[in-house]
Amino acid sequence: MTDIPSSEALFPGFGPVTAEQWIAKIKQDLKGDDFAGLHWQSYEGIAVAPFYSSTHVPQSGVLHTLPGQFPYLRTAKTDKNSWLNVQPIYSSGKGREAVDKAVDALTRGADGIHFIMENGYDFDADYLIQEIDLTKVPVSYTVSTEAANFLHHLFTGLYRKKVSVTSLNGFLKCSPILSSESYKQLDVEHALHLLEQTLDAPNFYALTINGSHFSNKGATLVQELGITLAIAVCYTNSLTQEGLSAESIFRNMQFHLTAGTNYFFEIAKFRAARLLWAKVVEAFGVPVETASALRIHASTSRWHQTTLDPHTNLLRHTTEMMSAIMGGVNSVEVEPFDSTFREANAFSERIARNIPILLKEEAYLDQAIDPAAGSYYLEYLTRQMAVKAWALFQEIEAQGGFIPASNAGFIQGMIKEASNQKFKDIASGKEVLVGTNKFPNPSEQHDYDPEKLIQSRQYDNTRAAYSYEVMRLATELHFRKKKRRPHALVVHMGTALQEHIHASFAREFFTCSGFTTQVLKFDDVSDALNGVKNLDVQVIVMAAPHQQFQEFAETFAKGMRAQHRQGPALILADDPMHLKDELRNHGFDEFLFQGCDTKEIITRIQERLGA
Repeated sequence: MTDIPSSEALFPGFGPVTAEQWIAKIKQDLKGDDFAGLHWQSYEGIAVAPFYSSTHVPQSGVLHTLPGQFPYLRTAKTDKNSWLNVQPIYSSGKGREAVDKAVDALTRGADGIHFIMENGYDFDADYLIQEIDLTKVPVSYTVSTEAANFLHHLFTGLYRKKVSVTSLNGFLKCSPILSSESYKQLDVEHALHLLEQTLDAPNFYALTINGSHFSNKGATLVQELGITLAIAVCYTNSLTQEGLSAESIFRNMQFHLTAGTNYFFEIAKFRAARLLWAKVVEAFGVPVETASALRIHASTSRWHQTTLDPHTNLLRHTTEMMSAIMGGVNSVEVEPFDSTFREANAFSERIARNIPILLKEEAYLDQAIDPAAGSYYLEYLTRQMAVKAWALFQEIEAQGGFIPASNAGFIQGMIKEASNQKFKDIASGKEVLVGTNKFPNPSEQHDYDPEKLIQSRQYDNTRAAYSYEVMRLATELHFRKKKRRPHALVVHMGTALQEHIHASFAREFFTCSGFTTQVLKFDDVSDALNGVKNLDVQVIVMAAPHQQFQEFAETFAKGMRAQHRQGPALILADDPMHLKDELRNHGFDEFLFQGCDTKEIITRIQERLGA
């Protein structure tokens, strides 16, 4: 929208358009609706407008640097937007089956392998070296325990084969921060040992900062960035005290971040991560070009992955990978779409592996470095993300750094607050998980044991969809035991022709929960009680226009309890505010309306279904 001479303009027939002209046009198209309603605020506290212009971004500074230039906002890449397509493979015991699977995956499009193992001591590093040329193939490792022993076995095996560690490519991910949830202290000796072993391997990153752990539990994007920076600085401060230089630490550091479904925000997040890291590097007084060594590995979001209608995960994973790649990451990792409820299998692993291949071979996303550059909206988001993440990082540092802030409960508290808000928005329908809390697949078949899945240790209960999934799976259990689906009846009362908004919400809620749903309309309570008397239903929802619900609620509830002492759950599709206790005494079990927290309702219905 800059004023370009017509001789240079791409479309000389179109003149510049001011922000005021855009606003006038939008208001005209709204036909009286409130323009302010087009503004919204993200979980990160970023205000989003309906459009952006050059006035929203600085006209000079880092936004106008080129790829390969400090502060590497546009990445350190200067040729192509290349990235590695890394396949995750879970390993147990000696890991020989995992290595064999890796060999096969490398012939089917994977650029690299990421072994995820519980115990590094047991893994057969010699077999790995024998089967895969580690001087040519990037191989990475997540090791829950005995990471130092694993690395020692790997390097010893390479030494015996006369293979130089300088040619290794990949990363190591473990947790020298003791206790995965409380983060009580940093095992500096462990981290130091890992780094000392890999200092001669410039393309092997032994220090991976795992920001994905927090985003997969519901943290906001700003929290993911701020906490990741705080952990990186925590490592750096501790290791420099042990004699390592900050520069050598930075050249061995990688961030592991997730890519979520908020497409443009995620692009901005990865761009902001490099901008913030450059600021940290500068603060430690090392050569600024050291910031270019930062490697970012992106994986699909566990938080957004669903068990219900699982093929929708393919759409989620595709947009997640697009945002990560356009954001300039160095490697990507796609989890199989059915991993929440099924063991690894060749089909879903193949589909996962092919997503980044399609983005490269058919979408050509490797041809343009930082295609987001110059977009007013994305530049605005990048700056806002960086400013807010830096402010959070400083807040953590003011408490003494990551470990003291964690010990004080600050880290856990803010993530819990963010995830609770997200859960509420999903429960109310404000946030949509397609196939889970909106647009469910009524003919979906479950080819697994719901009860066994729910009780499994591997079933991740921290995901966004968990509450709805448990409700639907409880319904499936009821269906399998009773040979029929539970029935939810919405009783629409009163003279209003249009279905009440809370009644619509209730009907959709129970449909998404796997119930057979039905709506019956009655003009008065007497007709309603007679109409439902002999129906075999598990839930009855009473709905009426807001100004009339008090007219019907008490009489209907008392009549229902007189007919059925241990009958169906009785729910009012409205928010009775201060009348809740009174209506419960009359016989209502719960109140279901847009914006309510459905957690308690789900629990009560599960109890009635015998789940």
